[in-house]
Amino acid sequence: MRAYEIFRRLSNDELDAVVLAACEDEEIPDKIAGGVLTFQKIPLTRFAKLGEETRKAYVRRTLRDRQSADLSLFVVSAALLQGKAEMIAAFLESLGVPHDGPHVSVEGEIPEPEPEKLDAAIEALFAAYPARDVAIYLHAFASQPDVRWKTLDARLLSEPRLSLGEPE
Repeated sequence: MRAYEIFRRLSNDELDAVVLAACEDEEIPDKIAGGVLTFQKIPLTRFAKLGEETRKAYVRRTLRDRQSADLSLFVVSAALLQGKAEMIAAFLESLGVPHDGPHVSVEGEIPEPEPEKLDAAIEALFAAYPARDVAIYLHAFASQPDVRWKTLDARLLSEPRLSLGEPE
């Protein structure tokens, strides 16, 4: 599942919370605004005059659009790094993936762990964090270009607790 597909499965309130968390990174607001202006073909002067709810609707539409796949991945990653760093670091640590806090320190493709180790790491996340947060994080992790873990992909498809539901 790509990041824009994750956004399609989040409620508007969840998506707004993700954007708000991502915007704690000072680069994100300009990137989101640029994406909205580009992908929705809205002039800046018109966008600036729109009400807050209308602007939020444009942001949601943009992040759920296939054309903005890279922006969507950037935003969901930034939100997770801002708000879920402890969970990310715990997951990486339990798998033995080299990392600096929530940041993977492996160059290139991240080697897939043994299925038993991955299952244990996922169960540890469920024991410590809300299931929805775990599901969003693991789907976002699996959508990273350097992650090609067949075991994780299979678990994301088969585990009900990891379901993000149907698209909005």
